[in-house]
Amino acid sequence: MNSLVHNNYYDVVAPNICPYCYVTQICTEVGCSQKHSSKESLISLWRCTNMSCQRLIVCENELIGAEFVFIRFLDSCPQERIWPEPVLQLKSAGDSTLESKFIKTYNQSVQAENAGLDEIAGMGYRKSIEYLVKDLATAKFPNDIEKIKGKALAQVLKDYFTGDIKDILERAVWLGNDHAHYYKIFEQFDLTMLKDLIDYVLAELDKEYKKAHYLNSIKPYNKP
Repeated sequence: MNSLVHNNYYDVVAPNICPYCYVTQICTEVGCSQKHSSKESLISLWRCTNMSCQRLIVCENELIGAEFVFIRFLDSCPQERIWPEPVLQLKSAGDSTLESKFIKTYNQSVQAENAGLDEIAGMGYRKSIEYLVKDLATAKFPNDIEKIKGKALAQVLKDYFTGDIKDILERAVWLGNDHAHYYKIFEQFDLTMLKDLIDYVLAELDKEYKKAHYLNSIKPYNKP
C-alpha cells in the first residue's frame, strides 16, 4: 500500500499473518490514516485473505527510512490458534496432572507482540520453545525425566531428538537466543522467522501424529 504523507508517498508494510486465524499471508489493503499525535505513525486497515476468516485487521505502522513498517495489531485480543493434538496432550515434565506451559507461554508472547512489545515477545517465544522441547523429550523418554530437566536445552536436543525436527528446533533456539541475549548473531532474521520455525515444528508434530493415528486405526482388509 502507498500512502501520501506530507506530500510524499511511502510504502506501508502489510502484516504477514492474520491475528485471528493465524494464516500466514499478505493481507489485502483497505486504507490508512495518519495518527494526529505523530507525524511518523499511521493506522492501517487490512483484510485477511483467508476465505474462512476475512476479518478486518487494524495495525499501527511507524515510519522507518522510506516505509511505514508494521509495529503492532490494534485489534482486541485475537482468538487463540488451533493447536495440534500432540501439543494439547503434552504434560509438564511427564506429570500427568500438569499441562505443558508451552501453550500458555506462546499465547502470552503473542499478546506481547500484538501490544508492540517485540523485545519481550522474543524472549517469551524462546521460553516457549524450551517448554516444548523438554516436555516432548520427557513424554518420549519418561525414565530420563530428571536428567532432561537438568540438562541445557542444546544438550536435550542433541541427546533426544533426530532428523529434520531436531535441525529446525536447533535453529529456532538459535534465533530465540538472539532475542534473549545482549549480542544478536543472526541480524538478518526477525521475530517472524522465529515464529515460522515454531510453526514448522508444530506442523511436523501434527503430521507424525496423524500418520500414526491412521496407520493404527485403518488395518488391511482380509477377505474371509
